[in-house]
Amino acid sequence: MILKKEKLKILLLLFILSTYAYLVNWYSANIGVLPIDTFGFMDSSNSVLKGHLPIRDFWIFTGLLLDYMGAFFLKVFGNNWNSYLAHSSVMNIVATLGLFFFLKELKLKLKYIFFYSVSFATLCYPLIGTPFAYVHAYIFSLLLILNLIIAINNKNGFLWFIFPYICFFAFLSMQTPTAFILLTAIIFLIYYFFKNKDVKNLKFFIYGCVSCLILFCLFLYITKTPLINFIYQYILFPLTIGEGRIVSDDAAYVELIDQLNLKRLFGDFKFIHFFLLPLIFFSLKNKSKISEQDNIINWMIILSTLAFIFNQLITANQIYIFSLIPVLAGVLHYNLDKLNFDIKISYLIILLVLFATIKFHYRFNIDRKFLDLESVKKDNAISASEIHVNLKNLKWLSRYDNPEKELKVLKQALKIVDKDDRNLTLITHYNFMSTVLNKNFFLLNRWYLWDNNTHPTENHKYFDFYKSLVNKNIKSNNVEVIYLLGQKNEIIFDEIKNYFTDVCFKSKTLVENKFSIHEIVSCSK
Repeated sequence: MILKKEKLKILLLLFILSTYAYLVNWYSANIGVLPIDTFGFMDSSNSVLKGHLPIRDFWIFTGLLLDYMGAFFLKVFGNNWNSYLAHSSVMNIVATLGLFFFLKELKLKLKYIFFYSVSFATLCYPLIGTPFAYVHAYIFSLLLILNLIIAINNKNGFLWFIFPYICFFAFLSMQTPTAFILLTAIIFLIYYFFKNKDVKNLKFFIYGCVSCLILFCLFLYITKTPLINFIYQYILFPLTIGEGRIVSDDAAYVELIDQLNLKRLFGDFKFIHFFLLPLIFFSLKNKSKISEQDNIINWMIILSTLAFIFNQLITANQIYIFSLIPVLAGVLHYNLDKLNFDIKISYLIILLVLFATIKFHYRFNIDRKFLDLESVKKDNAISASEIHVNLKNLKWLSRYDNPEKELKVLKQALKIVDKDDRNLTLITHYNFMSTVLNKNFFLLNRWYLWDNNTHPTENHKYFDFYKSLVNKNIKSNNVEVIYLLGQKNEIIFDEIKNYFTDVCFKSKTLVENKFSIHEIVSCSK
């Protein structure tokens, strides 16, 4: 009877956690937009449903898994904004429950597990709200570490089998931080199998690796995605971005050397360090007092956190790893319990986590710092349903323009492209239009940032490959017209037209510096 009550209690907590994780992300995501990030995976997901596939047909360089996951949610729930948010909100649930079961494995009291899980749900996906490659990769990378810890502790064959799949999901979301976390995991994998000679679970691990690779090959075959496209887009080109940032290339969007200062290293991550540094101290000081399993838990979490911080330093985004705070706090709490420390220290940890959660909730989830809206007056927001009914619930507010002016241009653009029955390409960072209209706009690229940060430009060694893909896209789909839509001079046609070979255009400005049409015409000889 007692056991049954305990199970019912856990089920109730899981239901509450899942509901909260979904709703807190849904609420946050509906406040404001940063078009290049907010809509980054909306039209590309719709494009999958239309048979125009990432890597095969258009350039993405990251986030392949998100496009296919997004397509699933659009297919099931319809081509609208709320279906798009269901994707990221469900991922927030997956991440939150992953932490819940990990802390339950550590045998923390349920009230503490619930508290840390609620904090995590608040600080994980809601910081950005909409599907985002970095956050997907962060979640899967964190889950692969938590999964590996439990697999080592319990010698669970199923967990060893699915471990390669989680690694693959992380990599197909974003190459980093996945690569750094995988290096951490490999160190512990080698150590574990070398020391324990666990042949049985090594077989499960190998079976998982082989089956995962076979399924990926089947995916490439079924979708007719050339392997060479995957290699160039998903491996070679991203390596040039990472290399440029680490060696501080002049063209790099972010230079690592500029990030190596006290403010960035300690000031921006201070709440993470509040728990990371004590965990390092306890792990070193009490190495002989705690079990080997607990040492593995501590150092896997410590090294993974350092890897996440390093990756954050070389990204061009706002900080998105604050949800490590409850993870580190939970593991530190576990260590204090094992070492029989005064319960008051655990209460102090809880208070610090509570303070950090409230602080970052208001700063990121309410004030929308990730979208650069922290200083923008939220009362000026306008319902995005004025653009299209399929954007219902989104409160439109951006840092670029007065919402009324911005929506006026967007409504005009949406009306024009909707009436155009020709095969067309829309080059924009407002990548929601083909989805809400349920059309195929034959994407060329997910994002259009120059200086070789989202795709190769003229001075890049892979530009010819990129240009070939673009030309093939236009010709094989019989595209007759290209529209450009953005903020003032955000996307310039003089740069876009360099993508094309033996193609001429008849151009017309529809909204000065923001919206233009470029019809493909026969070149005069």
